Amino acid sequence: MPYGPKAMPGLRRHVTHLPRSDGTTNGKLVEVKTISPEKSSDVVLVKRQGDFMQLLIVRIDQDFQFKSKLRQGRTQGSGRPVSLRASQG
Repeated sequence: MPYGPKAMPGLRRHVTHLPRSDGTTNGKLVEVKTISPEKSSDVVLVKRQGDFMQLLIVRIDQDFQFKSKLRQGRTQGSGRPVSLRASQG
């Protein structure tokens, strides 16, 4: 995907602290996970009970360039969070 704000056009964020998802795009609920420059791994933890249809993983590099990846589907169920790599899927 492209860099910068055009990496995810149409993402509308929810009001902060809502317990379901982080926003919507094209009418689908989206969970956003961010990987900061300080983090050496590209692994994110995703709660299984989240109410979302897509997962957006955003990586910010040392030069504050943004790269994102949109994953379809979600991990359903309950229990421990799922570890996902940004490079998977």
